Amino acid sequence: MATLLLTLPRTGLQASTAVDYVLSPDGVRVGSASSAALALLPGASGGASSTLGRITDVVLMVGAAQISWHPVQLPKGVSSARLRAVLEGLLEDQLLDEPSTLHFALAPGAAKAATAWVAVCDKRWLREGVQALEAVGLTVSRIVPELIPQTGDATSALYAVENAGQPLLLHAHAHGVQAWPLLPSTVALLNGPEDGPIKAEPAVAALAEQLFGRSVTLQSQAERALAACQTDWDLAQLDLASNQRSRSLKRLGSAWQSLLHAPRWRAVRWGLVALLAVNIVGLNVRAAVERADLRAQRKAIEAILTTTFPTTQMVVDAPVQMERAVAALQQSTGALGTRDFETLLGAWAQAAPDAPAPTAIDFANGELQLHGLSLPAAPLAQATGALKTHGVSLKATGSDIVLKGE
Repeated sequence: MATLLLTLPRTGLQASTAVDYVLSPDGVRVGSASSAALALLPGASGGASSTLGRITDVVLMVGAAQISWHPVQLPKGVSSARLRAVLEGLLEDQLLDEPSTLHFALAPGAAKAATAWVAVCDKRWLREGVQALEAVGLTVSRIVPELIPQTGDATSALYAVENAGQPLLLHAHAHGVQAWPLLPSTVALLNGPEDGPIKAEPAVAALAEQLFGRSVTLQSQAERALAACQTDWDLAQLDLASNQRSRSLKRLGSAWQSLLHAPRWRAVRWGLVALLAVNIVGLNVRAAVERADLRAQRKAIEAILTTTFPTTQMVVDAPVQMERAVAALQQSTGALGTRDFETLLGAWAQAAPDAPAPTAIDFANGELQLHGLSLPAAPLAQATGALKTHGVSLKATGSDIVLKGE
């Protein structure tokens, strides 16, 4: 699998616009980085095929200079349907443009935080960029900001970059993210800590070292873009929620493809295959043991039948044949069975000696029906338990009682 990371140009996406892109084999390492027209992007309809394999994840990055950051305190219990209206009301005095022309995105976990960050950018510009990519067959699975405000104990971070041929200084700190021209006056205004981290693209690294008077860490635009993918941010919210389902399905497909093909999941794949093989072998062995036990039990039952009744020539259903043979033996010797009239009537007399006499008695097919008996619940339960000890079941229906030998 491969991840395609695109930077949305600040002038919008047109057919001839050069789009910076990064191809990564796993979403962490840079495979290749370049720029191409919209229709010639890797994975696009008619574009070049990826040299890293099938592209399963398309991420769109919004530049730091195109986003403004605002902290808000969300009221409790705000529904998703009213969220945009609430954000417009909270940020109305802080925005320079009309709220209806802007796109809002909340920080991950904003519902659980007392204060949450809201990323704001041009709505039409972002929507048209997503639609232009989808028109050439590139379905965006996630939209990420280039930089996010620093949280916790992290110090401010400075990034010297080249934007449209002009040196730019990006400043990420606890109060947001700003983009400044990389000039001596900007460096003087920042008045940042002497040991704060400074990362610079190779094209402006020398200028950054000269202005700050200390060394900088080289970081390419592609490396910074991949670092942006490692956050939990996704700007595809609210106004872009109509495409959320397709993006969610795309992310699930990307995760599945990653599990199937990514080198970092190779050990997991082999482990799952081994686990599946062990389970299949184990189930087959268990089934073979169960079949052998069942055959042994059947042979034991058949042996009891043929030993007890040597006249049995062929065994088809040993329990049924045994029952029939016992019944025939009882009839030939005159012995009473549990399904005979005398046995059932005697068992009832012992189980319920104080019961009134029935008004009528019927006997057929091993069932004895006693009519005109209405016993209270306690004596009836006592009689039922006593009859079970004699191998007789009792069923009460209205004023009738049915006895049947088991």
